[in-house]
Amino acid sequence: MRNEPRHSLPRMLIRRLGPLRYAAAAMLLSPAAHASAARTALVWSGGPAPTTSRSPGAATPNGSNAASPSASPAGIVPDTLEELAAHATRAVVQIDTRTAATTRQGSGFLVDASGRILTNHHVIRDAKSIRIKLSSGDVYDHVAILATDDRRDIAVLQISGFDLPSLPMGNSDSVRIGAPVVLIGSPLGLENTVSTGIVSGRRQEKEGFQLFQISAPASPGSSGGPVLSRSGAVVGIASSQMDSGQNLNFAVPVNYARGLLDHLAGKPLAVLTPTSAPAESDEERPTAAAERAVNAGLRLDLAGFRGYRAEMEARIGDGRRRRTLITYRRIETVGGGQPRIERYLEREVTRRTEPFGTEQVVRRERSRTLVGADDLRPISARGETQSWTGQGWQRSTYDLRFDGDRVQGLVTDTAGQTRELDRVLPDGILLRGVRNLAFATLASDSLAGRSVDLVTFDPETGGVAHDRYDVQGSTTITVAGRSRRALKVNLASGLSNAEAYFRADRPRVLLRLERGDDGEVDELGHLEMQGSTPGSATDSIP
Repeated sequence: MRNEPRHSLPRMLIRRLGPLRYAAAAMLLSPAAHASAARTALVWSGGPAPTTSRSPGAATPNGSNAASPSASPAGIVPDTLEELAAHATRAVVQIDTRTAATTRQGSGFLVDASGRILTNHHVIRDAKSIRIKLSSGDVYDHVAILATDDRRDIAVLQISGFDLPSLPMGNSDSVRIGAPVVLIGSPLGLENTVSTGIVSGRRQEKEGFQLFQISAPASPGSSGGPVLSRSGAVVGIASSQMDSGQNLNFAVPVNYARGLLDHLAGKPLAVLTPTSAPAESDEERPTAAAERAVNAGLRLDLAGFRGYRAEMEARIGDGRRRRTLITYRRIETVGGGQPRIERYLEREVTRRTEPFGTEQVVRRERSRTLVGADDLRPISARGETQSWTGQGWQRSTYDLRFDGDRVQGLVTDTAGQTRELDRVLPDGILLRGVRNLAFATLASDSLAGRSVDLVTFDPETGGVAHDRYDVQGSTTITVAGRSRRALKVNLASGLSNAEAYFRADRPRVLLRLERGDDGEVDELGHLEMQGSTPGSATDSIP
């Protein structure tokens, strides 16, 4: 296997995904400045900057060749990214660390059933106590530190577990540039957040090792989270990122950790016991609310938005057809209160029972969402989904209210189990259903070549996701027999990747969505745009 080009990274450009403070501003450096930057001293609260991975085909850190990656925790290659996430998130943990002066939070993952955990060294550096929370909700605060590698930013921990879910180790030497990866962690304290991307490069550090550069979105608190191959095997550990760019994130190749695991000492380096309450934030900071903000810098232009009605349709194989109706309308409140935007969705999936038979409804979905008309701030969300199993209908519902940064309400799954949801969300988060509206109303005339990252909350699952809109440029497509100017966008939404085409003019209504994973195509069939006067259509597609 040929070696890919390797480049050294200026250390002052990199920040860790966990606790960190700068003593100098990050900047892009010219080649001439590169050498002097490597010698520039920085004051880091968490120690020296992280450093990087090895070339394809090279020996593992213990001098042996790594084994081929396993497929999944159950030994089965997942058929879909959703299955991969369902398996993998069970083995991802949240780590709260308390030092003499501060608290911090990061991520980690179980590598065997007895409770051995991999994370970053900077997540647990100088710890007085460590609290580990599993995806099941179980908490462990008697934690042993088995080994650390400060240079490569790796730590091995141990809890007293039995028959715990774990992740298989892959071979990071075999990972090639362009390979798809999945990152799981707790950015900003949001547990089991899943994002996708690719391996963008390998970067050689002057300290004598490499890092994977990855495009999967990450934030403070993602440190120590697993970077997985498409087969579900761990190939890296999320560790650092560049502030001066979009999605310039870095991971320690897992083979370094495999070498550390193979040479553990007989006794742990330290055994920590509980001394205080868990950390409140994911990064070293005295307060959480202001610095938990997400979607910072988004400028939305909603002043002239009055709403629209869009009908979309897709043929999705096996004789099935999906129809979706989305209606947005602006609601002016009596008494001078803040106006709101209502989003109402109706979706129906039908299946033809025989070649010339009638269509049978196999899935129904309805939801109603209210958000602020100035900033799309969540106000309420209600929804219901019904699915036909062949034996009967299964029904799931949610009914949620938002008050500041808190969401409260009830979520009922298809088994009829109801749970009460009460959690704090980052300031600035958007509801998942209005993410396309946020993109549609961005206050920018030219988005070509830009990437837009959105952090969204899904009321149906109670989870948080990252959505990335990579704008490729302008093109012309035919929609409902009519030629339309459109923005072509690569959309990485949660675990799905798609090519999306949006109306070129604001609001940028979705015209077509081509899902790369399953080949499905949703296309706009009818559009009615409302103008500056409610009820007046200013644009339409028949």
